[in-house]
Amino acid sequence: RKSLKNQGFTLKKKYGQNFLSDDNLLNEIVDLSGIDKDTVVLEIGPGAGALTRVLAEKAKRVVAYEIDTTLKPVLEKLILVLMIKMLM
Repeated sequence: RKSLKNQGFTLKKKYGQNFLSDDNLLNEIVDLSGIDKDTVVLEIGPGAGALTRVLAEKAKRVVAYEIDTTLKPVLEKLILVLMIKMLM
């Protein structure tokens, strides 16, 4: 949340934005979902990408759709980090 604030982002009521940030909760959500390396996930409203990051570690592929274009730089940075991680 601090990182988003530093980038000038504020939550928008019209989108009903609520961002998860607890890694334990995010991991539990993904673990309980049964997602594995054969699963393709469609994530609607990835927000800052906290859940997206965990999904990408477990799923075959994650397709995320975000309507708030002000989050595009945050999500692009996440994509780069995930791509670099995959190459290592």
